[in-house]
Amino acid sequence: MDSLITVISRKRFRTGWTAFIILFFLFFVILPTVYILSYALTDWGSIEKFVLNDPAMLDLIIDSIIASFEIAGIVTVIDILVGLPMAWMMVRKEFRGKALLDTLIDMPLAVPTAALGFSSAIFFAVTPESLAAPSFALNAVSSPFLLIVLLHVVFSYPYMVRSLSAILVQIDQTYETAGRTLGASALSAARTITLPLFRAGLVTGIILCFARSLSETGGTMIALATMANPGSFATGPTLIGDWKDNLEINPDLAAPLAFVSILLILLSLVLLVVIKLVIMKVHLPMGRIWPRPERLFSRGWFPKTKDGLAVFFLVVFVLIPSFFIFTYVVSVEPSSFDWGPFAESLMFSFLVAGVVTVIDIALGVPLALYIAKNRTGKLPEVLDVLVNVPLIVPTAALGYSLGVFWTGQNLIPTYDVLLIILAHVAFTYPLVVRNVAGAVEEVDPAYEETARTLGAKPVQAFRRVLYPMIKSSILAGAIMAFTRSLGETGATQAVVASAQTAPVYIVKLIKQTVPDYYTAGLACIVLIMVSFAFMLALRYITNRRSR
Repeated sequence: MDSLITVISRKRFRTGWTAFIILFFLFFVILPTVYILSYALTDWGSIEKFVLNDPAMLDLIIDSIIASFEIAGIVTVIDILVGLPMAWMMVRKEFRGKALLDTLIDMPLAVPTAALGFSSAIFFAVTPESLAAPSFALNAVSSPFLLIVLLHVVFSYPYMVRSLSAILVQIDQTYETAGRTLGASALSAARTITLPLFRAGLVTGIILCFARSLSETGGTMIALATMANPGSFATGPTLIGDWKDNLEINPDLAAPLAFVSILLILLSLVLLVVIKLVIMKVHLPMGRIWPRPERLFSRGWFPKTKDGLAVFFLVVFVLIPSFFIFTYVVSVEPSSFDWGPFAESLMFSFLVAGVVTVIDIALGVPLALYIAKNRTGKLPEVLDVLVNVPLIVPTAALGYSLGVFWTGQNLIPTYDVLLIILAHVAFTYPLVVRNVAGAVEEVDPAYEETARTLGAKPVQAFRRVLYPMIKSSILAGAIMAFTRSLGETGATQAVVASAQTAPVYIVKLIKQTVPDYYTAGLACIVLIMVSFAFMLALRYITNRRSR
């Protein structure tokens, strides 16, 4: 063991390992993600013929992309407003039932978005009579736009809370306490001292939530297919999903597919730069203090009301829509259920998600450490920006780009399972890197430096000093990567149209000529239960090893 640690700690080995990690990231994550942009140079004539010279097609594409960005923007603002109070309450307050509430926040992460789309639509939307939704369902939303906003809040909310919590727990509370002792109210101290310190966490949360909303395909497709009279409403990712299914029948859709993907990627990259500049350069919140109103809002009924509303939102707008599918399956008349195809698709989904998570942890944590510990260098700064690219790029566009890259270059055998794993690594890898890098940045490097001066090698300093401080962020990244891969529909369909993962299987049940709602609902429940069991097992194993 000592000889292995000695070899790993040598500068030559560490340099080679770092080079390998960077090359893996660039070649397997970044290059395939943006490869579709080359279509604009190699086949611009097809885009002109089938898109630019077709006003109806062009209008459809523009309207769908505008709708995608509007929804993502609204969802992100809602997540910030309701997620920040919850994150603050979970980190800074002690109360009875905190452990239960902490588990409840994570529960929607165990629900694949295909199941979330079906469950949320049954609860929120006006559904067709053939669905036979329970009488106690809300059954009030008839606007496809509003339904998709509510759905996207359901699955993006935990990402915001966990991103903010992971950074907030690393921030030393001494500064805030000092401000309180000098007469500042709790609200003033939190707003002017603590909040500016975790802008990195806010950037992570915003990017994750915006990207998750902008990327979502499967849940959105199911929600629209479940509600009554959705009309022709579509988002950019749902267009890619629908057109990819029909590409073999209508090859002329290749140009519109590429054009939608290119627009989504370019606009997402521009928005990524704008988000980073606004949050990191603009000094928010303002340093001005309003002593009397802020002191008033810091005590009495206001903090309790704020915490109560945060819990109310979690229960009514996140948890109930997530698991309303259980009440639907219990309330409708059972029909036959063929376990064979679903069992095969479920095993295939877990195989992919498990392999993807192992790759993400093994190769993502080292890149996060390199980025966070070398902030003064230009290369780490460039890598830090590039890490966000797959996060902000819609996975349907990313999947289509990856499919074109790997099948067109003949670099690897075009096995379906390998293509799907590579696609899922591309959009889950940054989840681990972003969470771990944000946590490492908040840790004082003096801790590791002290260990090094006492004779610890770099690996020992990481394992015994840094790892215990950032393990919660590693766990958060692993859970996000696993559940993200398990529930992904858009990228899977875009890279391999005939793929039979569990979410794709559920989508096909609902979108077939005669929808099989009961089978889809039962499949959703099984997928939720198995996913939740795996998530709890992952948390248990990680906590046990840390102890």
